[in-house]
Amino acid sequence: MKINMATDDNYFTVGMVVSCKTCHGQNVQGEVLAFDYNSKVLVIKSPSPNKPGLHDVRILNLSFVSDITVLREATEQIPTLKNLNLQKLNSRISTSIADKRRQVNYIGVGVTPQAQKLFHAITKTISDVKWDKETIIVMNDVTIKPPYGVDNVEGKQSAIAHVRKIVEKYYRDQQRESSPASSTSSS
Repeated sequence: MKINMATDDNYFTVGMVVSCKTCHGQNVQGEVLAFDYNSKVLVIKSPSPNKPGLHDVRILNLSFVSDITVLREATEQIPTLKNLNLQKLNSRISTSIADKRRQVNYIGVGVTPQAQKLFHAITKTISDVKWDKETIIVMNDVTIKPPYGVDNVEGKQSAIAHVRKIVEKYYRDQQRESSPASSTSSS
């Protein structure tokens, strides 16, 4: 069965295989996972071209597709949906929210771009880093105050050596990145 445009009387059942053309001219084909008549949304899955055994899931707004073709009707029995691991999903949500909140604190207000880059370099190794105005606080034990050099690292001796190594490496890397540019521009 071929339908030229997505119309109001289209119904799709789970398990049906359909193909259609998106408003971007892309032809998509897949098995229907879900269909919502009121919002005209169709969810299909198709084998992932790059990852064998995995599927790509597309959510299609039928207001923006054309040439819908039913390639195969659904079998009599609708496949049962797999149970979701709600504990795992909630854990991922909580972790994601905590990470986003932590990232908000990663942005220093009124600090130089160099200080912000140093801050990000530290967060690659140590996640417990935050700003207190213009001061970088690492693990609540070490502070780095402007101008953010190795000599500006202060705090508990047990953690200070590790943080100083990170700061030293950051400045070495910065110097290495700027050296080739300055030597080629002066020639």
